[in-house]
Amino acid sequence: MRKKILSIILLVTLSISGCGLSSSKGSSSTTTGNGVKILFTYSQEEGNAFRDTLAEGAQEYASSVGAVADCVYPENSLETQIEQIKTAKSQGYSAIMCIPEDASTARQLEAAAGDLPIIFCNNSPDASTLKEDKYIYCASDEGVAGKLQAEFILNMFSSKDEINVVLLKGLDGHAATVGRTKTLKEDLKASGKKINYVFEDFADFDTNTAREDVNFLISKGKKFDLIVCNNDAMARGAIQACQDNNINLKDMPILGVDATQDGCQAILDGEMVFTVYQPAAPQGAEAAKAAIELAKGGTISNFESLSSDKLHLWVPFESVDASNAKNYLN
Repeated sequence: MRKKILSIILLVTLSISGCGLSSSKGSSSTTTGNGVKILFTYSQEEGNAFRDTLAEGAQEYASSVGAVADCVYPENSLETQIEQIKTAKSQGYSAIMCIPEDASTARQLEAAAGDLPIIFCNNSPDASTLKEDKYIYCASDEGVAGKLQAEFILNMFSSKDEINVVLLKGLDGHAATVGRTKTLKEDLKASGKKINYVFEDFADFDTNTAREDVNFLISKGKKFDLIVCNNDAMARGAIQACQDNNINLKDMPILGVDATQDGCQAILDGEMVFTVYQPAAPQGAEAAKAAIELAKGGTISNFESLSSDKLHLWVPFESVDASNAKNYLN
C-alpha cells in the first residue's frame, strides 16, 4: 500500500534522483503518459514520511501510464527550487510538480517554469496565483482534518462543559497549519463548551520540538485534558514527553493528522487516540495524472476531484481511530 523510501540528502544540485515506487490507492490509470517527464521538486523532512510517500504515489502512477516522475530536493532553499524549475524544460521535462518552499512565492515559481504547467502539492499558494488548466493545487482540504479532530474531541468529552487543550501547530503560515487549526478552533467554539488553550505554539511538524514543548509544560505544572497536534510527527513527540514524565497515555488523549505508519501503530498500542488519514500516495497519483494531462495540452475539467473553482484537486481525508487503524498499516 505505502512504502517509505530511503531519506536522501543531496547537495545543492540539479542532478536527478528517482523517488522510488510503492503501490497506492490513487487514481486509476486513465491518462496515457506517452513518454511525459515530470520534475517533482520538494524538500524532505526528517522524521516525516508524508512527502516521500506522496512522491512514491506520483512516480507509481506516472510509471503505470508510461510517464516518468523524477525528484530533486532543494534542501529548504527557495533559490535552489527556483533554479530547478527554471532549467526543467531544457532537461526535457514538460510539467512540474512542486511542494513550494514558500507558498507566497508561487508567482516566482510560475515565472521560472515558463510555459510549463505546475501542480502544487502539500503547501497551498493563494488561489489568486492559480490558473485553470495551468497552475493547480492538489491536496486534501486541510479544513476537513480540523473538523474531524474537533468532532472526535467533542464526542470524547461530551459530558464535560470545559476542556483544557494543548495545541501543537505546524510551521507558521503553512497551509496545513492554517487550515487544520482554523476549523478545529471554530468547531470547538461552536459547541458552546468552554475551551481553554492551556498552551498553543508552533512545533513545526517536528517530533523533537513537540517533545520539548510538552516536557516544558509538564515541568511548569500545567494541567490539561488532551493534546491536539497538526500532524502525527508532533503527536509522537507528545507521546514521548508523556512517557518521559510517567504519564499514563490512557489518561491523556493525543490526536494527530496524516495516519503515518507510526501514528496508526501508536493508536493500536494505546498511545494515541485519533488521527486523520491524509492520502499521500493518492494525492501524488492525482497530481501526476493532472501533470501528465496538462503536459500534453489537455484539460483536467473532467477530473472528479476538481473543485468548483477549477483550481484545486481535493483528495478526501479519512478518520482513523482504534476501530480501523489496522487498515492503514502496510
